[in-house]
Amino acid sequence: MQILIACDKFKGSLSAMEVCEAIARGIKKCKLEVHCNLHPIADGGDGSLAIISNYLNCQKITVDTTDPLGRKIKASYLISEKDAYIELAAASGIVLLSDSERNPLLTNTAGTGILIKDALSRGIRNFYLLAGGSATNDAAIGIAHALGFQFYDKDKKELQPIGDSLQYIHSISRPTNIIEFDLTVFSDVNNPLYGPQGAAYIYAQQKGASELDIVQLNQGLINFSNVLKKQFGIDVSQVAGGGCAGGIGAGLVGLFDAKLENGFTSLSTLTYLEAKIKQADLVISGEGKLDSQTFHGKVVAGISALCKTHDKPLITFAGSNQLRPNELAQLKISMAYSIISKANDLPDAMKNGERYLEMLAYEMMEELE
Repeated sequence: MQILIACDKFKGSLSAMEVCEAIARGIKKCKLEVHCNLHPIADGGDGSLAIISNYLNCQKITVDTTDPLGRKIKASYLISEKDAYIELAAASGIVLLSDSERNPLLTNTAGTGILIKDALSRGIRNFYLLAGGSATNDAAIGIAHALGFQFYDKDKKELQPIGDSLQYIHSISRPTNIIEFDLTVFSDVNNPLYGPQGAAYIYAQQKGASELDIVQLNQGLINFSNVLKKQFGIDVSQVAGGGCAGGIGAGLVGLFDAKLENGFTSLSTLTYLEAKIKQADLVISGEGKLDSQTFHGKVVAGISALCKTHDKPLITFAGSNQLRPNELAQLKISMAYSIISKANDLPDAMKNGERYLEMLAYEMMEELE
């Protein structure tokens, strides 16, 4: 039996490769003759850079930059031939802040802009930005500010490039000496910029925003969208994926004519995932949590679509599974295993995830026998 194991990371616990390896160890304990093909994968969010480095010949560049609160840090990106791959979370990620420091009204993406600026100085003109895991809701004005853009209120006073400033932006100054470059954003979600399913209402709470902050941030995104339309004639209000990573998708489309691509689709093409699914007898996938967001550009939903196309059975592993039986059926998932069903509590699940995955994989094989 040919088994393809194509899992995403379990955020805060295991890398994508560690997940795949743990499941493979459990499978190999069974009596059946099986061959496991490990294919760690990501959705374009944080963790994607590690996936790319597995498949491309890349040079790692480490530079001085700033974190979401403007403090000096070092962060890295990859160069492969004439392309740069930059992970937003490297300099603008929520993992860089303590719980008490999280506040999307005050954070920004300027550190990511510094990484882009460094790559530009090295002659790179084609960029892939891996969105996801951000601590920000600044619609990319931090990135733009690091590259020379300035943002002004109605009194022509320059604004800080932070989430709180979005509601006050009245005009934008584009640098005259800007270096032109091509930018593709790999988005791990398909939410619009603002509204009930937008960046603020869906994601800002986990970044430290209060209910009042969320209303304020949403209004800021609406205002910023209106300014982009008025000044540059670009309507980003309903761009699919525009709400990714605190609105950077829409902001980069409006300010840099960026292209948005589904992160999973792009990375699965880059890693020849579909061809491996065709060759498999069974496909196993997984991510940290199966929930309603799984349907919005995440790894399991993407693999489910490919399995449906090629009529391959799909089994999933997750830290926790919050999908109802009808939702699992919608994804054509035949069996769904979760670590939390075995663990004593969440800390136990996070700490001992590999051991529980190995146990669950062995149990799966016993059921298949």
